[in-house]
Amino acid sequence: MAYELDAAAVTVFLPVPGTAELRAAAVAVTPLGVGSIEKVFVDDEVYPSARAWHSGKAATSHSAAIMAGHPLLSVFAPFPYQASAAPLLSSGRPLGTITAFWLRAHSETHPEELERLTEAAADLAAHLDRLAREGTALAPPAVPLVGAVEDMEAGAEHITASTAPLIYHLHKLAIQLADAPLTRDVIDWTIERAVEGFGAQAVALAFIDGERLHLVGAAGCAGEYLRTLDGASLGGTSPEAEAITRSRQRLYDPTDPRTRGRLAKTQPDGGCIWAVLPLSDGRQSTGTLSVAFASGRSDIIAEEATLTALATIVAQGLERARVNEAQHALAEGLQQALLPRMLAQPAGVVATSRYASATSGIELGGDWYDLIALHNGKIALVIGDVEGHNTSAAVVMGQLRSAVRAYAAEEHEPGKVLERANQVLVDLDTDLYATCCCALLDPDTGVLQVATAGHPVPAVCTVTGTLVSSDLDIGLPLGVEAEALFETTELRLQPGTLLAFYTDGLVDFGSVLDPQVLQDAFRGGGHLEALGDGLIGDFEALHASHTDDAALMLVYYEGPSAEARENVRQLKIQKRDLHGAQRTRHLIRGWLEEWGLPDMADEEELLVSEVVTNGLVHGDSDVYVYVRRYPEHVRVEVRDSDPQLARTVTVPREEDQAEGGRGLVIVSALASAWGNSPSGRGKTVWFELPVPGASL
Repeated sequence: MAYELDAAAVTVFLPVPGTAELRAAAVAVTPLGVGSIEKVFVDDEVYPSARAWHSGKAATSHSAAIMAGHPLLSVFAPFPYQASAAPLLSSGRPLGTITAFWLRAHSETHPEELERLTEAAADLAAHLDRLAREGTALAPPAVPLVGAVEDMEAGAEHITASTAPLIYHLHKLAIQLADAPLTRDVIDWTIERAVEGFGAQAVALAFIDGERLHLVGAAGCAGEYLRTLDGASLGGTSPEAEAITRSRQRLYDPTDPRTRGRLAKTQPDGGCIWAVLPLSDGRQSTGTLSVAFASGRSDIIAEEATLTALATIVAQGLERARVNEAQHALAEGLQQALLPRMLAQPAGVVATSRYASATSGIELGGDWYDLIALHNGKIALVIGDVEGHNTSAAVVMGQLRSAVRAYAAEEHEPGKVLERANQVLVDLDTDLYATCCCALLDPDTGVLQVATAGHPVPAVCTVTGTLVSSDLDIGLPLGVEAEALFETTELRLQPGTLLAFYTDGLVDFGSVLDPQVLQDAFRGGGHLEALGDGLIGDFEALHASHTDDAALMLVYYEGPSAEARENVRQLKIQKRDLHGAQRTRHLIRGWLEEWGLPDMADEEELLVSEVVTNGLVHGDSDVYVYVRRYPEHVRVEVRDSDPQLARTVTVPREEDQAEGGRGLVIVSALASAWGNSPSGRGKTVWFELPVPGASL
């Protein structure tokens, strides 16, 4: 077909089940057609394949139109071309498309070419329809089947047959790895393309770690070979060590004893040829890519330049991904360091927080929040957002957070705190502005004073699920006007009221937190951790469409402090104090006896020991334990400042066997409810046990 049409490439596209994507299933390609497209979205009608899919008729596009919609494609196909597509129809239902690519500038497809393409589409559709009736799934593979166009010109057959498919797969792998965000993606995509595209029988990828190799990915390899490769010395005599030492690829024929037994399955017809390729980022060796080909694939082995290009593409992709991950980890670490380790839990309130980053690379956000227990028994609640998404925004955020915290600690009302913070930002002369909401809660009376500087008003929800609205005056953002004044509004909260403070990254700009979401979740049980997980989880699921971070602070007002103290106990355990679990067990038994619940002590001791030990062993931070008595259940929360979720420990370390360490399996089995939630900078692991005889 490609030869008859004199096309650079012809691609058969099939739909990916459950998506709006057409993916290449088979490609006939010449060396000049490797820039052809491998993925098309059916709603992107700049592509002729998308229009043919919807219209049921042949369609044509020129590269100028396609590049206008997708300018980045010009990097990978920097030449004028034309594409025509015809639908694969079965009883009027589209099964896919067939698309031909020509290297042409501003010329129309000849009528006979479209006619021939349409005829081929009809023949192929009939064949696919038969396969479907026989039970064959018509889903495209992850990597298309690629064959060379049979060129009858003298002297061209060898170049086309042996080189074009390899160049095609190199081209597509380069495109994939250019956008790979994670090292794991580079590893997986490299192995996938090597096996499905290059036809490799086995692949092993290893990184240099000190003076040894570290296995990071493999397919089709024997377990013994992988165990030998992982941890192999660079000073040894293995093929991988030799490739790194000599800084060039090494080839081993099927009879070479150094590569014998490397395949998971016995290879017929004379075994495999192994190519061991050193990976280099241009400055130093970073690892090896070992690939096995059937002995009959001498065409690939002969293409030394192709294998060198493969190693270069993979090495560069890995370096980009590693740098990206390192930068993101640095940005995330700095961002976490600027947030409070964990929120205080003064008597009368329960609070939790969430922070979701939309960052890439080393960019930082300016969102922050704080909960400050004041000496007079009141509680200051603050949330803010500095303009921008960069290092300057984060630095200003740190300065503002410190200023607001200091002024709030002096027990000023919220409006005065914002006025002083505004003056600080003006004096910094940064040309940045910030929004901020500051509140002051008196747990003994339920009086809440609120002032806001251009920031979203907190959502207030009563225990019945009714949203409370107030006529809060939203002042100017901080840093806009030196003499700005901010009005303080007073509300009176009833016990059981929920406050939700958030930054606008959590919602569409200019809107508010959906009251129905808050009401439904709160009426569903009122657990702050589960509510926080749900609200921030929706943001993270759509993070690709967000350019701003999101901060959330939920505060539940239980009632007057004196009354709440009767039902709340707490304990701080110092970092790495593994005897803290033992102290916690002793204290929780005493607390339960004070509450007249001694029958709960055994199970509570067991579960709290497991969770506290997990936090001390894996959290590497101070651990806070909060125990609350409710009429129907006793709730235990264990908080630390490690943002990684708690991990299950099934085999305790020797030094903490006496203090638990059997992990979250026991908690899951015995608790009536439990959760493992990220909480802003750290996390909270909580569980509940029912009070004996309580009606649930």
